[in-house]
Amino acid sequence: MSAFNSLAEDLQASLKRLGIETPTQVQQSALPPALKGRDVLVTAQTGTGKTFAFLLPLITQLRAKPDSAALILSPTRELAQQTQSALESLITAEDLLSVLIIGGDNIHKQYALLRRKPRIIIGTPGRIIDHIGRKSIVLKNIAFLILDEADRMLDMGFIPDVRKICAALPMPRQTSLFSATLPKEIEQLAGGLLKDPVRVQIGSVSRPVDLVVQQIIRLGTRERLSQLLVELESRRGQILVFVKSKHLADKLAKQLKQYGVKANALHGDLRQNRRRQVMEFFREGSVPVLVATDVAARGLDIDGMSCVINYDLPQCAEDYIHRIGRTGRAGSVGTALSFILEEDDSKWKEICRVCHLGKITELTKTNRALPKPKFVAADVRKKIIHKPLPAAAKTVEPVVSVKTKPTISIPKKKSAPAVIETQKEPSAEQGFRVLHVGSKKKQVAEKKIFRRTKPQKFFSFKRKKHRK
Repeated sequence: MSAFNSLAEDLQASLKRLGIETPTQVQQSALPPALKGRDVLVTAQTGTGKTFAFLLPLITQLRAKPDSAALILSPTRELAQQTQSALESLITAEDLLSVLIIGGDNIHKQYALLRRKPRIIIGTPGRIIDHIGRKSIVLKNIAFLILDEADRMLDMGFIPDVRKICAALPMPRQTSLFSATLPKEIEQLAGGLLKDPVRVQIGSVSRPVDLVVQQIIRLGTRERLSQLLVELESRRGQILVFVKSKHLADKLAKQLKQYGVKANALHGDLRQNRRRQVMEFFREGSVPVLVATDVAARGLDIDGMSCVINYDLPQCAEDYIHRIGRTGRAGSVGTALSFILEEDDSKWKEICRVCHLGKITELTKTNRALPKPKFVAADVRKKIIHKPLPAAAKTVEPVVSVKTKPTISIPKKKSAPAVIETQKEPSAEQGFRVLHVGSKKKQVAEKKIFRRTKPQKFFSFKRKKHRK
């Protein structure tokens, strides 16, 4: 029996409209206990439909309890936005008002949305903590708590914030925790928050999805850009390129644009409006290449992503599973290509050991020189243009003009001798210039042009004592 048969008719119609007819394995296992009000601890690989596994029973439970509300915590802004868009695709009526509370958005706009008393609050831990401190969010009606991608929250250091939020929530409540991996810290968190949970584990949490084809290329540091251009030309669909730093993401995206590749960068330093715009362009396919840091390694579900390229290998071996999990989702076949440098041999061996990688295809590098860029950034600075001298003026010695103050000149007379002007350096005592015109007897004085700078006097003002 399908788990979707126990849902309301409008939810089943929404699923059919989205093209979802049969539940995935994680949805088939997590829906029945969640609908009965049990706490659920789910660990499953990426791309197995965990978002609908907690949204479908949540909508059903909220409709059964009109006075209750729910809180969904996500580690990243992009994942929170994706959760809200998935929720809006399921709900056709306006009986369940939802609000998105994430960092980077206008907080005054969030104040107005929270005053409308939403039934579902989707947010990141940092901004939820901020609203709790400002007393602008009401948590007394929260009866359902969902922690999505809990292992990513652990990596980003959000576990203390999650504990603070859970301490501010009322009891009793139904709590669901979803994670791709289950380290010891997450087990301890689940032990303190969940009460007698139903354990659901789908597949192996320490190995990638079988539908992702593993490929590697061994090359040098200076050969990566030319090889990346070759791979982008030969592959179709949306391609996600992972790098290790924010600076390299901006630099690589700029280089790809110079070679005619439509690419954008995504990292944590971008403003929220820009991050939303970049993700929209990538989902629509207008910008098919996205250069991102590990901020895009968790939870992003993008249709048509054909390939993931590891321009830089991840620092943590477990992050490799989450990176390549962006492709090969919902039963489609994907490709994961990794660039292996000489200094990355030990890191790659560790990834193969921890992630239990199966068959790996090693491709040969393309020894193609880096082509000339099609577009060059315009130089704003003014360029000095050297004009060639005419042929007649090439033999003339260059004339050096020195700016001097105007001197008093005496008109020549016919009977007067030739005028010879000589300029002497002024003495410190005189402070003016003397011109010798004609004979030594005739002297013309000019105004003082050199003045001695008087030393500045510093005065100290003392406050007068008031007489009693």
